[in-house]
Amino acid sequence: MFDPGSGLGGQTKLPLRSTRLFEAREPITPFVRPLDAPEARSLGESLPDHPFTFGARCLLLRGLAKAWISGPLPKFQAAVLQAPWVPNEPIVLGTDPEEIWSLLRRISGWDCVSLSSDLAVPVQRVLERELGAPTRIYGDVFYLLDRTPVPHHHPFVRLLAEQDVDLVDHASPVLRTAGYSSTVAALTGGVAAGAIVEGNLVSLVSMTTSSELYADLGAQTLESWRNQGMATAEAYLVAREVQARGFTPVWSTGEDNHGSQRVAQKVGFHEFGRGAYVIVPSLQRAGGFRSTDDPPGRT
Repeated sequence: MFDPGSGLGGQTKLPLRSTRLFEAREPITPFVRPLDAPEARSLGESLPDHPFTFGARCLLLRGLAKAWISGPLPKFQAAVLQAPWVPNEPIVLGTDPEEIWSLLRRISGWDCVSLSSDLAVPVQRVLERELGAPTRIYGDVFYLLDRTPVPHHHPFVRLLAEQDVDLVDHASPVLRTAGYSSTVAALTGGVAAGAIVEGNLVSLVSMTTSSELYADLGAQTLESWRNQGMATAEAYLVAREVQARGFTPVWSTGEDNHGSQRVAQKVGFHEFGRGAYVIVPSLQRAGGFRSTDDPPGRT
């Protein structure tokens, strides 16, 4: 199992996201079931505090995601996590594509899966066989900031605090904070910076989750306010505060989201590896997968 405490200093480039993080050490007898809260926490504790897995680890330890598993803890063959704010994008962990499908077929609402880059093609083949529909693989680029962030400023941008809860709650839904139980929790326990124009929030960068070592940053800017340096200034403020709290900032974005990549690079993040999504366009059009395990009438 990869040691998350090694090889992260300076400009060391980590390998591509790998299923080796989840390898079973000995053969196991598979079984499939949803996890209760104590079991989900045990699953979280079994995951390494590593840039590729700390987000899943935090979701489980904080009880913020539903989880299903194939195989006994901690040597599971497959696990699926479904966060309430993105139920269509479950996180897939494990080594066995067939067992991953055995979990996904019991879960409703998904139209793509987030997984390691080396697992993408095997899972793609199983999904296309079982669903009888084409899929596509979309790359997820991971960046790490292990140096002092490069300063950037904008007159409309500042850090947000508890008194800004109403500002965030009344903003466009795409600017809502994620990863916390409420906006209050996000602004008091996390870190966020926003651009405020005439009393309205038009851009937001926030810490979506954190572990003992890492903190994930998420960014959104309303389309009419993009390319004005707001997100870059926000990312600088949040990254600086995150580092002051003892965390290493992590930034991930789609392979063709060049604007988000430029923001990360301007602040000083460097690419250290890639994950992937397997996307099922027909499920996106249909509003997500419908499990036969759902009772009649459930949506």
